[in-house]
Amino acid sequence: MTALIYIDPLAIHPVIDGTWHRARLTAIPEPGQGITMLCGATGAAAFEPLERRRDHGAPTTCFECEAVYMREHGMPVPTSHPGFKARPIRRRP
Repeated sequence: MTALIYIDPLAIHPVIDGTWHRARLTAIPEPGQGITMLCGATGAAAFEPLERRRDHGAPTTCFECEAVYMREHGMPVPTSHPGFKARPIRRRP
């Protein structure tokens, strides 16, 4: 018998060096698979249980990823936002 576990790829926020990012994921990446974040940072997918998330302190927000995400979803990015000067929207192919 199969026990299905449903995971929403849109809710995945990869953490690189203590900073959580956003990525355009359409599926759960395989361990070791390269991921490119909205800000352009890259990393290989790895998985840990949620309770280990704060082992090295609380992750901080990547403001560039946040600004790109906001623009892509039609949200205004205030000029006071730390990611305001983030790269322009990269259109999906």
